[in-house]
Amino acid sequence: MLDGMHSVDGVLDPVTGAAFRTALDSLAQWRGPEDTRNHGQRMADALAELLDHYMNEGRLPRRKGVRPYVTLTTTLQGLKDELGAPAAELELGMQISGKTVERLACDCTMSRVLLADSVVVDVGRATRTVSPATRRALQQRDRGCRWPGCDRPVGWSTPHHIVFWSRGGSTDLSNLVVLCHYHHRLVHEEEWRVVRVGDEVHVIPPEQLRTIFTRGPDVRWAA
Repeated sequence: MLDGMHSVDGVLDPVTGAAFRTALDSLAQWRGPEDTRNHGQRMADALAELLDHYMNEGRLPRRKGVRPYVTLTTTLQGLKDELGAPAAELELGMQISGKTVERLACDCTMSRVLLADSVVVDVGRATRTVSPATRRALQQRDRGCRWPGCDRPVGWSTPHHIVFWSRGGSTDLSNLVVLCHYHHRLVHEEEWRVVRVGDEVHVIPPEQLRTIFTRGPDVRWAA
């Protein structure tokens, strides 16, 4: 589609259809008071989470000896979501928002490409924004998504920089927290905020909601 959206339509055999529906239903459940999505939106997000999980697991068959991956191209200004920066582009020229770029930058493999008159003159070594050692320590500490009430295990979650990496946030454990796909999107695309107070993680909704959730055995509400 012209706006980069994809339309999916198809017919599955009974067994495949049942498996597909069962997998999506398990991921499309209502997630709590912050979840205002309708059923169709939850099903679409469930498919996105399923794809994200298996891409991150690295168990998909390789293509020409390379693990499947999604390529995103952006400028330094676009990475910082600066006003007036050129839009970031996926393969085939599809554009995405600066907020989505910031989310993807939390946990990705990044290469610096230097251009001169639109010609590539240098390509830097690909590096992870979160190193394997830091990732292991983070997963051991958090054990799963730290959003209050979320039950997604660590294998279905991803590192998030509390102070966004693209805005200069460090990749130290003190600035990292594990979030699932859905709640990571809430922080970046829907402008929720995650803060750490000692060992506790708090999430703050957009200003108009004026509500704070606090992690604990039960979800506690505070004005």
